[in-house]
Amino acid sequence: MNDNRHTHPPLRQGDPISFVRVRQADGDRSGEETIYDFGATYPLGEIHLTEGGASASASPARVSYSLDGRAWSEAFAAALGGVIQLEDAVHARYVRLTGEAGRFAAGRGYAAEPAEDWTRLFHRKAGWTGSDGIYSIPLNGVEAQGRAADGRTLLLFGDTFIGGVDEATDARVNAVIINNSYALLDGDRPDPAAIAFHWEQDGEAPESAIVPRTPGALAHEDTYYWLQDGTSVGGKFHCFPLIIGPDPDGPEGFQFAVHGITHVSAPIGEQGPLLAEQEQADTPLYFRSAGGHTTYFGAAILPLTEEAGVPNPDGFVYVYGLQNDGATRLVAARVPADDLARFERWTYWDGREWTDRKEDCAPLVPEVSSELSVSPMTGGFLDGKYVIVCQQGGISGNRVALYAGDSPVGPFGPAIPLYAASESEEGNGIYTYNAKAHPHLSRPGELLASYNVNTTSWDAHEAFGGIYRPRFIRIRQIV
Repeated sequence: MNDNRHTHPPLRQGDPISFVRVRQADGDRSGEETIYDFGATYPLGEIHLTEGGASASASPARVSYSLDGRAWSEAFAAALGGVIQLEDAVHARYVRLTGEAGRFAAGRGYAAEPAEDWTRLFHRKAGWTGSDGIYSIPLNGVEAQGRAADGRTLLLFGDTFIGGVDEATDARVNAVIINNSYALLDGDRPDPAAIAFHWEQDGEAPESAIVPRTPGALAHEDTYYWLQDGTSVGGKFHCFPLIIGPDPDGPEGFQFAVHGITHVSAPIGEQGPLLAEQEQADTPLYFRSAGGHTTYFGAAILPLTEEAGVPNPDGFVYVYGLQNDGATRLVAARVPADDLARFERWTYWDGREWTDRKEDCAPLVPEVSSELSVSPMTGGFLDGKYVIVCQQGGISGNRVALYAGDSPVGPFGPAIPLYAASESEEGNGIYTYNAKAHPHLSRPGELLASYNVNTTSWDAHEAFGGIYRPRFIRIRQIV
């Protein structure tokens, strides 16, 4: 194995990309092929061949690239004097080519690198020992990038394991599962001493932090909440939980049904949301569209307000939803920030304008995951843009992708796959899902993003306590 490692990852176009020469390829093209691994995703602009691969005349070159080392694409390139120049930079972790490469140079685009410090924060051995969801809400309402250092962040989780994990075997010990929990993080660093996890502990056994109370939720048996995204507006916490009930006919790991959407609000105190003073209300946010497709809201929230500290505030809170017509598509609503709980004030984007007919809401992009984020950006070539971070392909897909658009409702460009989550390669029914960004925990011009890891096998959950927890990556611009 040969490698070429550099002290720093690439920061701008032309910077070298570290690589490891991992193996000879079993390609069907003529000539010996080699596969190179960058260890993360980078925008590839140039390849410098070793002296033996140099040619004095210009010629077409074929370069294969991949995010996961399995699914390969071809890049258009020209080789001259030992340098292969790509017509457009491609996002790659792996590169396959004929001949020996001595140097890879970054082009313009995105880097997507594992954020192991954040991933380690949620690998715990006692108490809260695993969950999914992980939406992040700045309790002071300031959503702008790089503004979390002096604030406190509320993290919302879905189904949660409470109990122990054996230090030696990683097996779960005395585990109980509840349907939602939350954490409070002080500052903007993944410091184990700065985070505290919470769930209801007044009874003999752990219980969910927020439980159904509305007539609509209690009309169904054994319901519970998955919290979706939340926001802090005017000193009050808001979220729009899914009302979930059992569905024994579903496949293992997916034995649930959605019955509606609730609005939950609570005043925010010095220590976090005062859930003892929470209010809950049924909502009209779960319905069929004019085309007959199931539609619901709350999957992502973007407060575009002065309080949020984001660029170009217009005083509205944008609440994004999902429309399922065989694919999961993104739809949008908005409401004046002071009227978040007044659903008669909500309007919906129909593809051309805002309307009060929710049934006419139209998709913004072709495919998203069931949880996602929409973030206004500052700095770099994304300055002034709005970025969707999501996962492609449902639970059978593993691509973290982004869309960039000109407004909170677009138009958005095509999806750009940036990162291949590898956990499913371990087997044991493992799958990855629901990528999203956490902008206020991110540096300006960058996005800290997470995705969930789960398994359809209960035996795997019990045997491997490290599976079910979020993983993190950093997405940054190379200009």
